[in-house]
Amino acid sequence: MNAVNFARGAIVAAFSTFALASGTSSWSQTRASCLERASSAAHGSDFVAAAARQSPAVVGVTVAGTGSDWAAASDQHTSTQWGRSFERSFASGFIFRRDGYILTSAHAVTGAQAISVVTEDQRRFDAEVLGIDRRTDVALLRVVASDLPVVTVGRSSDLCPGEWVAAMGAPFGFERSVTAGVVSANPRYVPGGSGVPLIQTDVALNPGNSGGPLFDERGQVVGMNSMAYSPGGGYSGMSFSLPIDTAMRIADELRISGKVMRGHIGARIQPLTVELAPAFGLDTALGALVVRVDLDSPAEQAGLRSGDVVLAVDNAAAMPYADIQDRVAGARKGSLLALKVWRHKALLTMQVGVAEIPPDLAPRLTADALPPETRFGLELLERKGVLGISLLDPGLIVQSVSGSAQRAGLRYGDMLIAVNDVQVAGLADFDAAIRSIKETDTVALLVLRGSARSYVPILPRSPQRAAVARGVSDATARTP
Repeated sequence: MNAVNFARGAIVAAFSTFALASGTSSWSQTRASCLERASSAAHGSDFVAAAARQSPAVVGVTVAGTGSDWAAASDQHTSTQWGRSFERSFASGFIFRRDGYILTSAHAVTGAQAISVVTEDQRRFDAEVLGIDRRTDVALLRVVASDLPVVTVGRSSDLCPGEWVAAMGAPFGFERSVTAGVVSANPRYVPGGSGVPLIQTDVALNPGNSGGPLFDERGQVVGMNSMAYSPGGGYSGMSFSLPIDTAMRIADELRISGKVMRGHIGARIQPLTVELAPAFGLDTALGALVVRVDLDSPAEQAGLRSGDVVLAVDNAAAMPYADIQDRVAGARKGSLLALKVWRHKALLTMQVGVAEIPPDLAPRLTADALPPETRFGLELLERKGVLGISLLDPGLIVQSVSGSAQRAGLRYGDMLIAVNDVQVAGLADFDAAIRSIKETDTVALLVLRGSARSYVPILPRSPQRAAVARGVSDATARTP
């Protein structure tokens, strides 16, 4: 995932607005509708055709950047030197409009300085970030292209627990990998999360999957892969995807205005569960339980307290937790909401003003104004052959990286062996090999990292590089 947001401990998307949710879920359909859906579905699951249909619209996303959020959430990043975070990560995404609109995860592009996407037919495009929304973990990218393949979008609200789904992405850089499993719960609210309902599955998701599609047996995209939940940092059977209904709604807002505006009242809430309801004198698990009220917030000014249960907004009957969140988030700044509040086993009504959550700002990319650089941003040290009793070949050792080399994935300690098909043993060889190279040329550097050799592409620095670079990818060379 950068698509999977893996921290050292349990992994969840943070970015709370109106709520801090607990781990409860409810079926989004009645049992009868799910039984009817099951009776009409084919027995067994064959995702071959579905994967073949979706694959052309699934892209790899490569990010170079320095932001602290970016470094913390990066799916795959390496080090330039010991103890220093290397500014490069990988994620997945999918094209949903033929004119170049792509969805991926917000945590994958936060802090980005340059973003590129690679399509199934190995075309590489520079991407622009039109907007991000941390609460739902959605980022909207745009590339300059037309007539691109697109995914088939379905309805996440139709998903039932037990239904088969599959994910596609690039876990650990292995492009267009498909993993399958079943829906565990829909919706599911993650403990400590943002209060956004998610689709819980047992589909295997790993770093590099974030932003890729989750699709059903009919080959329709029903979610965007977001995170795995793991106490140890690896896959442990619990994965989460953002419902495609939510992702597309956020994408439309970002495409039209570049931001998502939400109201808030300054109350942190959690769902009122069946287990909690009796403690507050209620016999139904509806409403939102207030766990904290922010200082000087509209909620505090209106008299809302921790331990109150918000049963409904305005004149509605008792509402589910998610509906209360949506009603508050959708309210305009300066408007008043009438909350039906349950306190000490009595019903109250209070008027609460609505404030506005500042929208997330898209990272400002710098690819169009690159400064001049020497040796692709590499600082190199010559190795002079036999040292002591070790029989070491002469070559160039990478001491530090920046610019083009950094975006290409080179790092401290790499050894350069060749430029394109020309062997280099020293700085004079290297300088001679690159002397005739233009900024519009793609260069292949043969790199020794540990005991593995692979060619790494240094992409053109000209803005026109967004056109096409066929046959070149960031993939490590594979043994036949």
